[in-house]
Amino acid sequence: MRFKRLIDLSHTITPGTGSRPMTTEMVPPPECDGFPEDQWYVMHNVSFLNHVGTHIEAPYHVLEDGDDLAAVSLERLCGEAVILDLTGAEPGAYMPLSMIQEAAEKAGGIKDGDLVFCRFDYDRYYDDDDGPRWPRFTAESIEWLVDQGMKLMGTDLGGIELGGDDPRSDQQHNHHLLMDNGIPLIENLAHLDQLSRSRVTVFAFPAAIEKVDSFPLRVVALED
Repeated sequence: MRFKRLIDLSHTITPGTGSRPMTTEMVPPPECDGFPEDQWYVMHNVSFLNHVGTHIEAPYHVLEDGDDLAAVSLERLCGEAVILDLTGAEPGAYMPLSMIQEAAEKAGGIKDGDLVFCRFDYDRYYDDDDGPRWPRFTAESIEWLVDQGMKLMGTDLGGIELGGDDPRSDQQHNHHLLMDNGIPLIENLAHLDQLSRSRVTVFAFPAAIEKVDSFPLRVVALED
């Protein structure tokens, strides 16, 4: 495979920092009695809430019988991604469906089997309690994206859920619109502004862990 650029679309996780801190503990390898003092050979115990950094949410997140991380097919986690430029969205406000449709049209349309990444440039506010409120997706907009045939959705926001003024928010309505259709969600993407085109090849693979709903992942875009 030949390509000109690799763009990392993921946040770096720094242990011990942020609102959902990861903790690490250096431990001796359990299968060995020891190594010479001048030999570096380490292992770690790592503990963290799995919804941290750039992470994927599998349908098991809101569906007891939904696909977990191990069951999501590899085909859903890679392919052609279309980037929707939604940087004009108002903080804290619901985006009208027309804004989503216009962004899709400018990007060349959404094809059946696309990954759809929604760019707001809010990665600059990642884990910043003083940052602006996220723009909101209406249920109508999520339904429209699903109807276009997308197989995975991603955003540089921390979520896609309805606001507290909508009684469906407590039922994770927008999540269900995706995950009832087998569509995973990536939250907290980064560096979408570094992409030079509206269509790129993307790989987004988490660890395959049974009975786990979410995990950090490295999302990589390839530009040829």
